[in-house]
Amino acid sequence: MNFLAHCVLADHAAERWQVDRETRQGLLAGAVIADFSKGPVNPTWPQALQAGVRLHRRIDAFSNTQHAIKTTCERFPPEYRRYAPIFVDLLADYFLSISWDHLHSESKTIFSAKCYAALTEYDGFLPAHGQRFLQYAQQRDLFANYDQWENIQRGLGSVLQRLNKEAWFADVDACAASLRESALPDFLLYYAELEQQLSSWHELLE
Repeated sequence: MNFLAHCVLADHAAERWQVDRETRQGLLAGAVIADFSKGPVNPTWPQALQAGVRLHRRIDAFSNTQHAIKTTCERFPPEYRRYAPIFVDLLADYFLSISWDHLHSESKTIFSAKCYAALTEYDGFLPAHGQRFLQYAQQRDLFANYDQWENIQRGLGSVLQRLNKEAWFADVDACAASLRESALPDFLLYYAELEQQLSSWHELLE
C-alpha cells in the first residue's frame, strides 16, 4: 500500500475502533510518518502516533502474504519482479483513486485535506525529507489526484532513482500502464481483505 491507501485504511480503522479525535489524527499521521521512520517504534512518541505507525506496519506485513498482490507482481516481467511490490504499492493508490466513490464516503478533496491537517499536527515527528514530501503533497494535492497517471509516473521515477535503476523507467512505466485495467480486479480483492482485517487489529492501540 502507498500513502493514500494507508491513510484510508487508518481512517476506516478509526471508525471501526470508535476512537476519539486525537487518536484518529495520530492514526492518520502515522499512516504516512511510518514511511519516514525506520526501526522500533519510538516509545516517547504520542500513543496515537505510535498506533498509527504500528497499523501501517501491520498492513505491510499482511499485504506481503496476500495472494492477489502476488498475482499483480507476477504480471510484471521477471527481470522487474524483485521490485514489483514497490510498483504495486503505487498502483494501489491509482486503483483506489479511480474506485474512490465505491470505497469511501467522503470526497477525495475533503479526505486529502483531513490527511494533511493530521500530518501538519504531527509534522515535528517528520524528518526533513518527510517535511519536504508533505509540502509537495499539499502543493499538488497529491492524495486527491492519484488518478492522474502523471503522479504515478513521478512516484515510479522517484522509486527507481532511489534504487539507482533510472534506466528502467520507460519499461517499468509501460508495464505499469499496461496493468491499469487488468490488475484492477487484483486490487479490489486484496483491498477488501485488508478492510476485513481492521476490526481484528484493535490491540494495536494498546
